[in-house]
Amino acid sequence: MSDEYDREDFTARLDDMCALAEKRRCPVYSSFLNEREQYDAQVFLGRRYGVSAVFWGGNDACVRRMLRVCDESGKVPDGFDGFPVWGLTITFRKADKPGHRDFLGAFMALGIKRETVGDIFIGEGAAAVFCTKTAHDMISECITSVGRVGVSVCEGITDEAAGYILPVQFEEISVNSASLRADCIAAAVTGMSREKAQTFIRSGGFMLNYSECENISRNVSAGDILTLRGYGKFIVGGDVETTRKGRLRLELKKYI
Repeated sequence: MSDEYDREDFTARLDDMCALAEKRRCPVYSSFLNEREQYDAQVFLGRRYGVSAVFWGGNDACVRRMLRVCDESGKVPDGFDGFPVWGLTITFRKADKPGHRDFLGAFMALGIKRETVGDIFIGEGAAAVFCTKTAHDMISECITSVGRVGVSVCEGITDEAAGYILPVQFEEISVNSASLRADCIAAAVTGMSREKAQTFIRSGGFMLNYSECENISRNVSAGDILTLRGYGKFIVGGDVETTRKGRLRLELKKYI
């Protein structure tokens, strides 16, 4: 996908994938999708009949995932069979501490496109990388350093690297809000006054389901993803209680 995200272009590509799957009656795969693209794909595919869809990034802990669409009247693979996801282990000295940007910088310097690389899990002395076959071959043949750190590339995910593949973790928090309006929720999460929260939202600091939302009166719902610039990302829980003072107590999960 392009760095400049165009939802119309993206949904047009999804439509092409579905049409191709229906025509060939065989699975069609996307490149690695980020969370916003996955959300938009789920919304689009929820209105599309005749195809089944599965996301997979190489491991249950992966956030960046490919999409597979299949014609339901054709043969649908079992589980995650057939996904063109490859795993590599990149090792380095435990004293060295290459970061996520160092790995991406090394990959991009080779001309590897971002959408061909999935999640990168980095630990002490090893990193697990999920990618396409094209990226796999380039990394295997060409990567000798990441940033200023010398590295070695091993085929597959070794036991050592597998130990660093950890799922996204959450902190459960509870907030009290006057209503489910975006400005009220933003004020409750950040500790701002409602007026400052409105300015914060109108200045582009609030994202709802990965899209910028400047509508201060927009209500949030269970399952929505809220991203507040400088404060983190949250999932809205399903249980809403009313306090004795008539305010709403909302459960959120904060990404940590």
